[in-house]
Amino acid sequence: MYNNSRDPPNKILLLILNSLPSSFTLNNQFIHEKFNQFGDINKILIFEKGKTTKAFVEFHELKSAIQAKKQLNGCNIQGGKMNIHFSRLKNLNLEIVDNSRGTDYTQASSNSQNSDSMLNSRTEEIIQFDLTNHISSTQSPRANSSPIRNEQINRLLESSDGEDDLKIWKQTIPLDIEEFHPEIQKLLQQRQSRLIKILNFDSKITAKMIYNVFSKFGNLEEILYEKSSSRAYIKYQSVNQAIIAKEYLNNIQFFDSQIRIYFEPLQSLQPTSFQDEYMIYYPESQPYNNTPLSPNLLITDVQDPSEISDQIQMFVKAKEIKYGVNSIHLTLFSNADALKIIAVFSDYEFQNQKMNIILKK
Repeated sequence: MYNNSRDPPNKILLLILNSLPSSFTLNNQFIHEKFNQFGDINKILIFEKGKTTKAFVEFHELKSAIQAKKQLNGCNIQGGKMNIHFSRLKNLNLEIVDNSRGTDYTQASSNSQNSDSMLNSRTEEIIQFDLTNHISSTQSPRANSSPIRNEQINRLLESSDGEDDLKIWKQTIPLDIEEFHPEIQKLLQQRQSRLIKILNFDSKITAKMIYNVFSKFGNLEEILYEKSSSRAYIKYQSVNQAIIAKEYLNNIQFFDSQIRIYFEPLQSLQPTSFQDEYMIYYPESQPYNNTPLSPNLLITDVQDPSEISDQIQMFVKAKEIKYGVNSIHLTLFSNADALKIIAVFSDYEFQNQKMNIILKK
């Protein structure tokens, strides 16, 4: 699962389209045809046109919005690029405009309703992406438990896309969680933290390999790797860095296992076994700029690119290899392959020179 949004799932999506050709006019019909394959659409609003075009799509069901974002985020639109974010709007009210701007598909006519305040509030929202914003739940009477609900819980535990389903559950089903399976209780009670727990590591993984991967998404302060339990704890310098790492790496294939990531209450980390690996770091207090996980890697400070390339291809098969001056640009077949190379070859010393690996878009 790759979830690039910083805001909690919402039925309303914000579309940001860049570099559309002047010969192409974006309209509601085009957006409807593109997104309707994922579920019924309530409303569409195109509220800004120009070099950057912005629009909202409101689905009837939350799960449709999540699936549409998964499939279409970053896709090519007439030579331009479309980025998709979950909106923070609770309702999408439409200004009285023609169908080239706003359409309410729940009404018999395409007339819309006024909302100047919505446009202004959304402009502020685009500027302020608050990574620490999380889902707030409302209290209401609990429905009676049933075998059907228990079956839903089991599916949540077994599903590889359980996190998305869990977010849907938290927003659409009023819960008294005490009656449920302890694992479900733990998932529902999670709070964002700069400490994360990672489960299900492959037996060949080392603490250094964990550092190589997770340090790509933020400044690490501590790692405790409990190898006998295939479990690790990582403390980041900030909550936002932990959130980014969790979003990019949760449920991803890391060597021969699919890892799961949870937020943990902040606590001191102490090894309890001679097999445990404990590492502490003193990162600089400075903003951390990271790049989304991708199968494109740039390896620099390489003394013999062709020999390093041969070594890399012992681990993964490359889709494309380009050589530069003391550098290699790799295009791999998957993000999982990229993680292997990052884990093994980051800071790899060859001919008295440490290599550096950079994620590229």
